[in-house]
Parts: sequence; C-alpha cells; structure tokens
Amino acid sequence: MPSRTTLLRAWGLMMGLTALSIWAAVSDEGPAPATAAMAAGLFKGLLILWVYLNLGRGNPGWKAVFIVFLATIAVLVLGIFLLGPLVAKP
Repeated sequence: MPSRTTLLRAWGLMMGLTALSIWAAVSDEGPAPATAAMAAGLFKGLLILWVYLNLGRGNPGWKAVFIVFLATIAVLVLGIFLLGPLVAKP
C-alpha cells in the first residue's frame, strides 16, 4: 500500500491535470488543447493504475499491457478527433 504522502501527491497532481483538461475544454484553438487534454487523461490513467491500484509493484508484463492499452485508446480517440473535420467536409 502506498504511503499517505504518495497518495496525496498523486491526488494533487491529478487535480492539476484536471484543471489542464478543463482549460483545454473551454479553449477552442485547434488541436493543441485537445492533445493536451488527451495527454492529461492518459497521465491520470497511468497515475491511477500505478499509485491507487498499486501496479507500480506489479509484474512488468502487466505494466506493458496496461500502458499499451491506455496509449492505444488515447491515440484512437485523438486520431478520430483530428480526422473528424477532414472526413465531415462536404
């Protein structure tokens, strides 16, 4: 089990990443905010796995599977977001 300090640091970092995601959601300036929001979400997912679900002490195989899984989802969602306007043009 992670220490209380580690849990609080992870929580504070996730709060900061949430603020970054909110900023990205309200700014409509192209793909940069969407990329920042997706990176923040990916990092928050990794923090939850590593700290709160204690995957940091797990098997390296499980770590690799979860990293690839989260990265694949992030790339797919960001790719669909970025390609959407190109496909939707009449």
